[in-house]
Amino acid sequence: MLSLLVLWRCDTPVTTTGDLIDYVPEGASVVFKISEVPDPETGFTTFTSDVNSNTVLSEIQKKGLFKGLSERANLLKHLTPTAKSIVCITETNTVSDVTFITRLTSKLFTADSIPNKTIETITYNDKTLQKITIDAQTSFTTIKDSVFIASTSQAVLQGILDGKTEKSNTFKKVFSINNGSDFTAITKGEKVTLNDSLSVDFTSWTAMSITVLQDGITATGVSIANDSVPQVLAVFKGQVPQQNNIAAILPTEATAAYSFTFSDAELLQKKLQVFKKDSTKLTTTGLFGSVNEVGHITLSEGNAIVLKSIDPMLTDEALARFVSEKNTFREIDIRTFSEPKLFRNAFYPLISTTLPTLAFQLDDFFVFTENEATAEQLISAYKNNGCLDKSAYYEMHQSELAAASSFVLFKMQGAIPTNLSGFFTTSESSEHNISLKKYPLAVLQYSYDRDFAHVNFVSEEASEKKQTTGTVSEDFNVKFTNQLLGDPQFFSNHKTNQEDIVVQDMTNALFFISSNGKVLWKEKLDGPILGTITEVDLLRNGKKQLAFTTKHTFYILDRTGKAVAPFPIKFKDPITQPLSVFDYDNNRKYRFIVTQNEEVFMYDSEGKAVKGFTFKKTKTPIVLSPQHIRLGNKDYIAIAEESGKLNLLSRVGKSRVTVSKNFQFSEIPIQKEGSNFVVITKDHKKESISQAGKVTSLPLQVSDNYHFAMMGSTKVTLDDNLLRINGRLVELPFGVYTQPKLFLANRNTYVSITETQQNKVYLFKKDGELISGFPVFGSASASVEESSKKGKLILVVKGDAKEILKYTIQ
Repeated sequence: MLSLLVLWRCDTPVTTTGDLIDYVPEGASVVFKISEVPDPETGFTTFTSDVNSNTVLSEIQKKGLFKGLSERANLLKHLTPTAKSIVCITETNTVSDVTFITRLTSKLFTADSIPNKTIETITYNDKTLQKITIDAQTSFTTIKDSVFIASTSQAVLQGILDGKTEKSNTFKKVFSINNGSDFTAITKGEKVTLNDSLSVDFTSWTAMSITVLQDGITATGVSIANDSVPQVLAVFKGQVPQQNNIAAILPTEATAAYSFTFSDAELLQKKLQVFKKDSTKLTTTGLFGSVNEVGHITLSEGNAIVLKSIDPMLTDEALARFVSEKNTFREIDIRTFSEPKLFRNAFYPLISTTLPTLAFQLDDFFVFTENEATAEQLISAYKNNGCLDKSAYYEMHQSELAAASSFVLFKMQGAIPTNLSGFFTTSESSEHNISLKKYPLAVLQYSYDRDFAHVNFVSEEASEKKQTTGTVSEDFNVKFTNQLLGDPQFFSNHKTNQEDIVVQDMTNALFFISSNGKVLWKEKLDGPILGTITEVDLLRNGKKQLAFTTKHTFYILDRTGKAVAPFPIKFKDPITQPLSVFDYDNNRKYRFIVTQNEEVFMYDSEGKAVKGFTFKKTKTPIVLSPQHIRLGNKDYIAIAEESGKLNLLSRVGKSRVTVSKNFQFSEIPIQKEGSNFVVITKDHKKESISQAGKVTSLPLQVSDNYHFAMMGSTKVTLDDNLLRINGRLVELPFGVYTQPKLFLANRNTYVSITETQQNKVYLFKKDGELISGFPVFGSASASVEESSKKGKLILVVKGDAKEILKYTIQ
């Protein structure tokens, strides 16, 4: 990285008199102080190798300041300093010139063995310079007061000899700080970009002790503002840095954010008035007295301002006169905000161009946005655990950061903070020219302390797995005119190999939605769908259809919404249970059972009555949808009656098992466990029925809110908030929960459950482990399927009453 042109030879000991800092050229934008004495055999070769192996710097050195250095890297092998050194970067037009300063020693540079070199002497104002060219790269060197100076620019070197050096007291103060580091970067930090249109004088000089890791960069240091020039850093004087909480509300999909904290809002506003030379009397609103952090977030849909309250009731009271009710999203009241210039007036230039018109509250955060799309984006991320503090890579950064700071800047999606661009790029280079996709986050902190600020910076590589594993992203939401009637379901699309979605609304319209959220069609039905829709393949060619019943109709629709002949089949008497669909041998030769009170009617795929099925009627109404259960190599049809009788029939409808005991059937379907049938009764008993008809009764010490479900060898029970998956207890927060649902996807079994008061959807593995990123927002039972993208899952659930949400689980 540091291609330093130090080209001189001296074979006799020298006397040292000058200080290295006295030869730093005027106008240098970056100064590297190298305290470590390099290996006399390798010089800077090892250091260069470390830098080249660093992913961040190997990308950065292709551009800007480091581009100038890296292009001269082949000259480093000729340099063997044995004392402390300084490297300076000076920007002239589009060129970054390098100046190297160190003590003159006898073995600093040996030119004898270097091929392809030329050396000539130049005289300047009675001073001698050496012009040395190696492999077409030219540098200029001289000695002054036993200090060796080399530069890629003759003009810079001559300027040093003329006394044009850095004389700033602030620079000298920063330079003199001994942080015990081998490698310190000192940069002019006069301008900080807060948004696309505003750069402000932030600080004067910053010294950073940089640790170059193979997979990232960390740095600590100090920053000092200039007493004679108004600079933003100085406004934090007198403030106690507060804990940074913005990560808890910052969506991982944001591109940038920053926040500033304060212990005295009025004092901060007065200092900002001095900074902007505003002599008018400070007007206070009372809003910021209960706030200790203000943040700004940049999202794809717009910008947001965030207040972190230390007393939400007081903040809400102070805000009340500026807001009025507008609408609700995900159970969060979004209100109109009447004072869009309030934050700019109070905190300019920290808040400048963002003029919010909407406001809402998320726990201790009060959020102000420019439009509804931004508000919805923030609310969705917060409700779905999609904020930065939940990410693995932010947790990885935590040990390198202070818990409290005065100002913290987040650059996301692989961008470099412009505050640090002086280390990495020329002023003409945009941070967006540097692509660091494996570095999803860079964080820069300033913590004011007396007359200076402590600085922390971290950007470490996060593998694709760390960036995505266990994370949940909301793919889309679809809003409807009317409230939804049932829960959304997935439906296989044979053309795209993806999952489309079907859902019905309160007007009995059935909607078919593509995998990317587009409503493809809607079909008006004659009533609400009973139970769920079953996906079938009548023609056994991979093209799926939708099978279901309403109160008077048995429907089968193709994926375009058209009825499949001879369906629909109409019934005069009401259908009383959801459609039962049997595929005995998994060969798609379906049997459909329509239930009407005591009667059952079995149909084949052509809509014809199955004549071989002899069971026609029960003595009392059927209370559960007839079920097909296979135990071993035997098929059973289970039909439960209101009287408590359990009919266990063969495929043709003949009694296969005689069960002498009657049961108080609950809403829990009949299950199979091992080689037995299981009935969970209303009076909290688990009745196990063998294939010989023997009944074993086990009293359950459970509540009325008890559920039981099986899939293969996975058993799930829920008793109030106590969820057990294969015997492993998961204690959920108290609430009202839907029945657990089991899904087989990607060769794994998953369990979903929804708390319907707080509207939180949970998804567990079969070992009881909660999938990272859950719970997410949802108000009803969810459906889970495999994604068309390998290893991922998709989930669909009702959001608000008129909305469905689709998530992808990495």
